Amino acid sequence: MKTPRPSHLELQVLSVLWTAGEATVHEVLAGMPDGKRRAYTTVLSVLQHLESKGLVRKTASGKQNLYFATKTRGVMVGSVIRDLVVRVFNGRAAEFVQQILSEVSLTPGEARAAAGMLLRPRGRAVSFAAGNKPTNPYPKTMAVKKKAAKKAAPAKKAAAKKAAPAKKAAVKKAPAKKAAAKKAPAKKAAVKKAPAKKAAKKAAKKA
Repeated sequence: MKTPRPSHLELQVLSVLWTAGEATVHEVLAGMPDGKRRAYTTVLSVLQHLESKGLVRKTASGKQNLYFATKTRGVMVGSVIRDLVVRVFNGRAAEFVQQILSEVSLTPGEARAAAGMLLRPRGRAVSFAAGNKPTNPYPKTMAVKKKAAKKAAPAKKAAAKKAAPAKKAAVKKAPAKKAAAKKAPAKKAAVKKAPAKKAAKKAAKKA
């Protein structure tokens, strides 16, 4: 089944979801890459349209919905790039890459990464970059994660406080064990003296 091609505005909405993982309508509205002011209903309409195309799903989080992309950035953008290379650059990928590099500025780190990708054999596995990870079909909301972390924090602190006195008591008992170990040689010496006392008693009776 062919993946539906999103419009320019739909791609911007998807870019927010790829970066955030999941977002409310308000969060998508605030994160639109072009920075233009849009109505809440406009973004909601775009999300609903993407949902009807099967490119976006939503999950309930309290009184609001969280939207997430069903396709990765690589899947969606890859088809667009391949189409551009064929239709605009007559299949010459090198010219397409040169065009991109002439239109954008790269940091030194980005330039090194791009050079490494150009030298990498085609088909070699590439680690997922940010925003290009497979979408979890059952995402856990950030709100749920934060609540769970807050609930777990007091329990961890209480356990740590209980463990601390026990450790201190164990440290205090250690000297007592050492003292007992020191007394042990004295007991052994007393046991050794016992036969000498018996011999003295026998000598006294004979006398």
